[in-house]
Parts: sequence; C-alpha cells; structure tokens
Amino acid sequence: MKDLQISILCDIYGGLLTEKQRDIVRDYFDCDLSLSEIAEDHGITRQAALDTVRTCENALRKYEDALGFAEKLRRIRQCVAVVNERLASGDCAGAKAAADELASQI
Repeated sequence: MKDLQISILCDIYGGLLTEKQRDIVRDYFDCDLSLSEIAEDHGITRQAALDTVRTCENALRKYEDALGFAEKLRRIRQCVAVVNERLASGDCAGAKAAADELASQI
C-alpha cells in the first residue's frame, strides 16, 4: 500500500527534489500510477522509476526528521480543530486556551 505520508512530505519538501523526481513521486503517490506507467511516461526503465521513488522517499523522510515541518503542521491543524470545536460548543474560555496553544505552535 502506498504511503499517504509521502504525498504530504512531497507537498512540503518537494521543492528540494529535482523537477523530474518530484514528477515521478507525484505520479506514483498522488496519481497512483504503476512503476511501468511512470517508466513509459518518463522514458526510463521500471527499475529506474522504482529507484527514484525509493530515493525520494528516503530523502523526504530525512528532511522531515531534520526539519519537522509536517509534524508541526499536524499539531497546528489539531489545535485549530480544537478551537473550532470549542467555539461551536460555546466554550469561549476553552477556545481561548486552545487559541493560546495554537499561537505557541506558530
């Protein structure tokens, strides 16, 4: 099964990959193309497509390990959800506390 996390990491760190690498990773993870389809589309072998996907997966995970932007984004989204939930329930004090937590994440 393809890893959705790689699509997220590519959205965040894709600019650190070459254009061709980014295209291949997006074709594989976002468009759900097979390695054979990617190879044909890019004029490379199936093995080259697989090597590119693996290399990029490793690079994207290393970028996240070093920089942590995806995890920070996840925490911010979680805080926003809590703020919205508390506002919807009329809990202004809870919403303010959650908003303060959100501000500390930014």
